[in-house]
Amino acid sequence: MRSSALILICLLFLFSLSCSSHGASETPPGEVKKNKFRDREATDDALGYPNIEEDSLLNSKCPRNIELRWQTEVSSSIFATPLIADINSDGKIEVVVPSFVHYLEVLEGSDGDKLPGWPAFHQSNVHSSPLLFDIDKDGVSEIALATYNGEVLFFRTSGYLMTEKLEVPRRQVRKDWYIGLDSDPAKPSKPDVYDDTLVKQAADTRIDNSILGVNTSFSSPFEVSVNSSMNVSKPDSEGEVNNSTQSNIKLPNGMHNESKDIGSTGTIMGENTTQSQRRLLQDAQPKVEEKGSSESTIVKDAEIGAATVENDGGLEEDADSSFDIFREADELADEYNYDYDDYVNESMWGDEDWIEGRHEKLEDFVTIDAHILCTPVIADIDNDGTSEMIVAVSYFFDREYYDNPEHLKELGDINIEKYVAGSIVVFNLDTKQVKWTRELDVSTDAGTYRAYIYASPTVVDLDGDGTLDILVGTSFGLFYVLDHRGKVRSQFPLEMADIQAPVVAADINDDGKIEIVTADTHGNVVAWTAQGEEIWEQHVKSLVPQGPTIGDVDGDGHTDVVIPTISGNIYVLSGKDGTHVRPFPYHTHGRVMNQVLLVDLSKRNEKQKGLTLVTMSFDGYLYLIDGSTACADVVDIGETSYSMVLADNVDGGDDLDLIVTTMNGNVFCFSTPTPHNALKAWKSSNQGRNNAAYRFNREGIYVTHSSRAFRDEEGKNFWVEMEIIDKYRFPSGSQAPYNVTTTLLVPGNYQGERRIKQNEIVDKPGRHRVKLPTVPVRTTGTVLVEMVDKNGVYFSDEFSLTFHMHYYKLLKWLLVLPMLGMFGMLVILRPQEGAPLPSFSRNID
Repeated sequence: MRSSALILICLLFLFSLSCSSHGASETPPGEVKKNKFRDREATDDALGYPNIEEDSLLNSKCPRNIELRWQTEVSSSIFATPLIADINSDGKIEVVVPSFVHYLEVLEGSDGDKLPGWPAFHQSNVHSSPLLFDIDKDGVSEIALATYNGEVLFFRTSGYLMTEKLEVPRRQVRKDWYIGLDSDPAKPSKPDVYDDTLVKQAADTRIDNSILGVNTSFSSPFEVSVNSSMNVSKPDSEGEVNNSTQSNIKLPNGMHNESKDIGSTGTIMGENTTQSQRRLLQDAQPKVEEKGSSESTIVKDAEIGAATVENDGGLEEDADSSFDIFREADELADEYNYDYDDYVNESMWGDEDWIEGRHEKLEDFVTIDAHILCTPVIADIDNDGTSEMIVAVSYFFDREYYDNPEHLKELGDINIEKYVAGSIVVFNLDTKQVKWTRELDVSTDAGTYRAYIYASPTVVDLDGDGTLDILVGTSFGLFYVLDHRGKVRSQFPLEMADIQAPVVAADINDDGKIEIVTADTHGNVVAWTAQGEEIWEQHVKSLVPQGPTIGDVDGDGHTDVVIPTISGNIYVLSGKDGTHVRPFPYHTHGRVMNQVLLVDLSKRNEKQKGLTLVTMSFDGYLYLIDGSTACADVVDIGETSYSMVLADNVDGGDDLDLIVTTMNGNVFCFSTPTPHNALKAWKSSNQGRNNAAYRFNREGIYVTHSSRAFRDEEGKNFWVEMEIIDKYRFPSGSQAPYNVTTTLLVPGNYQGERRIKQNEIVDKPGRHRVKLPTVPVRTTGTVLVEMVDKNGVYFSDEFSLTFHMHYYKLLKWLLVLPMLGMFGMLVILRPQEGAPLPSFSRNID
């Protein structure tokens, strides 16, 4: 009996084991769980755009009463967002514009005129926004500009290109690294979180310091590799531009950097090439077959000329030939139709084409050229008192450059399409040397996902250790978080589809903690905790070309996330759970390729509920959309834009101005009836470092109006009054403590310390005063106020002033006034006409 019972127990035990093993193997052997983000499609991108009803658009029921203050044309198309700053410390605002080809330009904010000494020439193309940093420690911030060919240049405020620069080293990979790899190794068993198998697979395939390898499957319809400068942008019919770091059309392998021709309008003109990887973002998504068929489809589409703002159709042959006059180099004696003799010395220019340096000859390795396709970030990431520059670098061989047989011969017998990689490179800005490099993805240019990095890195303190973490998404579909030493943090990288939008770090659910928001080209928008756990996700069904903007859009007291898409829809999602905020999405009639500006456009003595969304669309209109009603006012500009609309008081008045830049190379300044406030200003795309959230009535620091007024200081000291705003409510409370640093930058002939700093920890918001020393020489100065809250979010404000200028003016008048008095007496006492001269003779007869 006991034996029978024992046998029955054994049978039951074996049966339970078989059942459990059967349940554990629901996924067939050899089959990997799919990634939900990559499986989705951006289906709205194939729907096209609704017809424009111009009457209904222009006859707005909610006019914003903006007026054109001035308009200026620069040398070529503008892809990267400009910078608004007072670069001369003269109390006047300038707009620093990075034109795409060869020139950095500075415009006076008052009237749009070019500042004397500008534009400044350089030999490359530009995909990044300018930055300000005092690289030579002379008390004057230089303009830093990252260029396509892997260099960071520095320009003085006079327009002089400094000899000091940062050069990104090439990346070295094995010549045969791609041989024998799986056609699509990016299939981890845990598709949405970090998986150790990723690292193991990379190690097995001999990829040095890289996580993943090549992907040789067919290209996505919206994976665009740019081979020429861009498609022709013709007068009266704006064309698609096939080159930008701001969207998926900026895929760079084979990118043609030099402009083929420059038309009289200042817009870059280029011939439509038929290289295999080039194609435009079409209104309707074409079918792409695997392997060779996709290549022929791309070639066919690339042969279509640009026709309209939305490129709805190509020009006929006769019509297209009518623009040949713009393509004849002989007809362009003055290449940009500007009289630059007034601004620059042409003898200093040198050759216009950049040339790659010679490659190191190694038997088993290839050194890949470095390119910068996004804006770097300047921050002290390790809290050692020295600023670093964090650069996201894409490594590849430029196809147009190596179409030259002489250039290709220098590489030896390699296939340049087999080498695409990405890295984060950190420079020490004191030594101007590379501090460390973290190598990320490696791929070929033929895969579905490629290793380019189009998105600027974001730096923020995720774990509260006092050092900054680096957040970056790659076109390979991976989202990395690195610590201040370059080590990949636990649970990362996370896998999505192609990430081309910058990663945003902000408190989106009002809990007082930092969350992370990522978006990809398949239309996935995901919110993560700082530890990499998914909070919510939303599929907007359209490619997201730019990073989200954070703010209380509808005025309900809760934070929202604003998403631009190439379908023309602007989505507003709840920061708490990702649900749609009604009445959005708002439907424009063309692609929205830029980050959306959030601004309070309330008039004086008016209380507006919510914010206004300001953006350009590829239908040629500037949209100003009310956040609470989605009612829009539009301005018909007739041009397209990839850069963010900026806001500040640039003309010296007391109102808020909007700066709009376009692909045609035009800069527009619009005035609004809204009173200026320093926290309403949006001077750069990331507001200095890492801030994508609207600051007014939320969180920030600014110098009060009485302290920021341009003035002359004498005596021994002067006071700076600032106010910390923190409107966070229960249960999160304030974001204190606030680390506030006040810096006086002193240029000129001052022999003392050029950077006078005072640092304090402030425990509560409100007004605070700081005493700074007055320098004992006649000079100008800039006061920079910086604040970092408990989450490492950065805020800043600055103003300019002078020292002892009035004393010298007084001396001048002390010399001039006596001379004027003497001249006046001579005039008064001059002889009267017809009067006899006085006689001193004794002979009265």
